[in-house]
Amino acid sequence: MKIAILAIITCATALSACQTAKRGRTDVVKVYVQPSSAKITTSLGHTCKSPCSLTVKRRKKFTVTASRPGYRSQTVKVGKKLDRKSAAKTAASFIVPGGSALVAIDAVTGANFDHHPNPVRIRLKRK
Repeated sequence: MKIAILAIITCATALSACQTAKRGRTDVVKVYVQPSSAKITTSLGHTCKSPCSLTVKRRKKFTVTASRPGYRSQTVKVGKKLDRKSAAKTAASFIVPGGSALVAIDAVTGANFDHHPNPVRIRLKRK
C-alpha cells in the first residue's frame, strides 16, 4: 500500500514538473494589422484575415506577412523566447525520479518557449 501511494505521489510530482503537460506543444500567436482585414500568410503555411489567432508549435520560428491592396506588404519575424518560470520548473524536475526524461520531452516539444513578439502588430503603409 505504501509503495502504491509513493508511486502515485511520484507520478503526480513528475507530471506537475513536465511543462509539456502543463503548457502544451503549441502557442497561440495573435496578429493585428492596421488597416484591418489584411491578408495574413506565414512561412509555416497559415493564412487568415486580420485580426486573427494562429496556433503554432512552440519550437517553431516563422515569419508573418501582411498584405492588402493599395498598401506595401510587410513581413515580421517571429522567434521563440525562453519562459524563465517554465524553464525553472523543468530544471527542478531533475530531483524527481525519472525527471531527466521530462527535461528531454520538454526540450523536444519546446514547451519552455513562447513566441515573440506576441501579439504581432503590423502597420501597413500606403503605396
